[in-house]
Amino acid sequence: MSKFDFQSISRELPEQVLQKTFIWIWNADKIPPHIGISSGKDYYSLTYRKSEHLLSASMLRKAKRAAIPLVLVEIPQTMICLEPETVFSKYDRANGELTCLKPISEVMQLAGWINQLADLLIYLESEGLMLSVSGLNLPEGYRGIAAYSMEDILGRIRSLNGEA
Repeated sequence: MSKFDFQSISRELPEQVLQKTFIWIWNADKIPPHIGISSGKDYYSLTYRKSEHLLSASMLRKAKRAAIPLVLVEIPQTMICLEPETVFSKYDRANGELTCLKPISEVMQLAGWINQLADLLIYLESEGLMLSVSGLNLPEGYRGIAAYSMEDILGRIRSLNGEA
């Protein structure tokens, strides 16, 4: 079981979202949340349906329009070690043991020891790599990622794929 509480969360969107690098935590108040990564105008995510390469601006509009609880964690551009398009194109969709975190940890060259979102956030915080944390549509009193297990993640993927 992993959880993570943010030290502080700005309730305003960060400046220059389309010029910087972010980890996107979708449905941040749910177990488990979904994550994506953006570098400038390009957003990447592995969903239960497909591997996505979309525009960051359209994803921001989606979050606003659908009032989706979203946390944006700004990280240094230098955390993008491998070309996201190349890494994400290797995957069709999240299924089996393959989660939305896998290609992100590969892009950041952290694969192998980052198993859950909380592991990634703990690492980023301990290394001083969280440049800012911003939230949109978060419930009152939201502090961070609730505790959940790897089985919660895999069960959710199976459910979305109609396998449960």
